[in-house]
Amino acid sequence: MAEGGHPPELDLHLLECPICLERLQKPKSLPCLHCFCQECLGTYITKELSGNMASETSFPCPVCRRVTPPVNPVESKNKWAEHFPTNAVIQDLIQLKERSSEPLYCKPCQTKGIMTNPAKFRCKDMAVNLCDDCKVQHHDILHNECGILDISGYGSNRTNREKSVPRCDQHGETKVWYCEDHQILGCNICIFKNHRRCEEVTTAIEYFQKLKDGSQLADMYDMLKKNTEVIELIVKDFDEKLQNLVQNQEVALQSITDLRQEVDKRLDKLQKDVTDKLMASFKEEKRNMEASLRQCERLMNSMLNTMKSSVIAVEGNDHIETIVLYQRGQAEVESCKALITEMRKSYTSVSIKHHSVSGLGNIDDDVMGKIIIEKQPRRFPGNHCDLVPHFLESKVKEIGKFNMNIPSDKTNCRALGVLYLPCNQIVVSDDNNKNLKLFTDKGQLLDELTIQGSPNDLCLVDYNTVAVAVDSPGGVHVVKVEASRLSLSSETRMPNGEDCYGITHTDGRFIVGTDGGGVYSVTKDGVTDLLHQYNSTCYSLTHDLVKGDTLVSGRRRGVQTVGL
Repeated sequence: MAEGGHPPELDLHLLECPICLERLQKPKSLPCLHCFCQECLGTYITKELSGNMASETSFPCPVCRRVTPPVNPVESKNKWAEHFPTNAVIQDLIQLKERSSEPLYCKPCQTKGIMTNPAKFRCKDMAVNLCDDCKVQHHDILHNECGILDISGYGSNRTNREKSVPRCDQHGETKVWYCEDHQILGCNICIFKNHRRCEEVTTAIEYFQKLKDGSQLADMYDMLKKNTEVIELIVKDFDEKLQNLVQNQEVALQSITDLRQEVDKRLDKLQKDVTDKLMASFKEEKRNMEASLRQCERLMNSMLNTMKSSVIAVEGNDHIETIVLYQRGQAEVESCKALITEMRKSYTSVSIKHHSVSGLGNIDDDVMGKIIIEKQPRRFPGNHCDLVPHFLESKVKEIGKFNMNIPSDKTNCRALGVLYLPCNQIVVSDDNNKNLKLFTDKGQLLDELTIQGSPNDLCLVDYNTVAVAVDSPGGVHVVKVEASRLSLSSETRMPNGEDCYGITHTDGRFIVGTDGGGVYSVTKDGVTDLLHQYNSTCYSLTHDLVKGDTLVSGRRRGVQTVGL
């Protein structure tokens, strides 16, 4: 207790939260001893550890920035503040401060009906205010070990006490001196101990009069006014900047919304364009097929009628009708030859597919993908050798050539397999450089793929998949050809270790010729079945789609047919 029986003045900022600057509510102390409202501290922790800091396991103190770990790390961050200890001293001071704002009366006197008898003491153990008489006559007799607090400076005398001269924090004495050298107020003891050698020491009243008579107060008022005006301008500027920031946010959000609407419109148009192209391509191909179908049906029905009528005419010995039908039949045969010859040029399997683009970066004309029309040549059903010119009578001419050597080759290219794809691209297996090469039909290199082993014969699996027979080690590599790129899809090894040279594909399996002369059926999961055994290496295989046979070529053997 301070001298004179009065407690020292509370420093009000000790009871304020540094975050909200209001009276502390549920004061929580950190290890660094800084105190905050529980709610303010919880909100601060949640905001501080959000975004990129969400994974952090500690937080800096809002005041001194000391890194502070939570009391219970397993709890969620929004509950960390609850587990810090409550500052009981600050809480008691707050309660005392709140009570001191009202007059303090003696509790025992109030029980006797004397409601306004001022209290001069407070029992901290019993939390009861007492006057002099009640303290001596009642409290001290029964509770002489309690802690008693002198509160005579509070209550009804509070207003006068606040207006009185402040007391020294160190000595409890009234501050009556002012040291101009150090610009500090002090009591008698302070001045005697610390400022007796200072040149400008006057009483507080004298220094007050000096300030009042001089220009210092006026200068201070002027500077305060000017600084207030500056701060007011800064506050106004901050207000404008905040308004501009809010407006910028609203404009940006509206811009994003407008852009989304434009993107939706753009996507709708692109979707309509690609859909229209799909429908147009489908209708055109359907129209062409239906036209060819009707043409064939008309010719077929005409030839059937000619055959039937010829039989009837011959049986009826109608010589004129028979001659006419014979001439008509010859004309129809020639028409059939001409039709087949013409159709053979464009007799294909048509596939219309939608190819989407993965890994979209920009919304451009290809964002909705492309419609790809794939046409793969196919054989006419049946045997028409008698309806078309013999191959030896056909004219063969060279339409182009290109060099298969590429910059990455370590030696000259040796192509043991060449395959023309429906997309007008060419795959070459290069045995010397152990890779596959993808060219356009004009000879432009598109891609290359290194093969583990030596690639030999090639075959087509579907419109964008090829297979290559490989030796050292022996097996079958399946390669995808997509977006002008080669990529290994699967790899199957021969269980018996034989090297593979020739290859073809039919009915979901591979037919493979090996260096030991064996012709094997190989499934995609590696199951092999020996179909035929020759005495020498089978270098190249192909499949007859009409008869279902596999043609095998080998050294000193020519072409052999294996029935499957």
